[in-house]
Amino acid sequence: MKRKDILEAVSMDLLSIPPLVFRAVRSRITRSALSKLEMDITPHQMEIIRLLSEEGTMHPSKIGERLEIARAQMTKLVDQLVKLKIVERSADPVDRRTLNITLSAEGKLILEEHKQKVTAAVQEIMSSLTDKELESLSQSLRNLRDLLLKNTSDNSGEVAVRRPLPEAGGPARPQK
Repeated sequence: MKRKDILEAVSMDLLSIPPLVFRAVRSRITRSALSKLEMDITPHQMEIIRLLSEEGTMHPSKIGERLEIARAQMTKLVDQLVKLKIVERSADPVDRRTLNITLSAEGKLILEEHKQKVTAAVQEIMSSLTDKELESLSQSLRNLRDLLLKNTSDNSGEVAVRRPLPEAGGPARPQK
């Protein structure tokens, strides 16, 4: 095969992966993990919780921009999270007319429990792979992560990929 043909095949393979990952994680794994939390939290709300955990206090419009959620839908999602005491609204110290959203202590606990359940579910799915296949997959994912870190950023110039993948059999560490 010529390099051009190989690059085209790899591109098509790579583009086919995200929809499959999103379906598996969001539909099966996320819903299963959320149902075990015994709370009525949607996958969009879980994304809001995750984003607040990473970024800290945010204005609802910024959350909506980052997650590509319409303003009206954001209001409804945040209202439900406030009612569940997962997030808190607070006046912006600079502009008291503006409300910001912060993850509550309860929200942090829910996120941690959710991460543990999702991680366990992913590990269960991956357990059918051999050690050699897992090591190969891990190395390929690190290579892809490194490539994306070099070439991908969002509008603010921040790196789009934030969470490091752990080395096979060890803790996460920077690639050299």
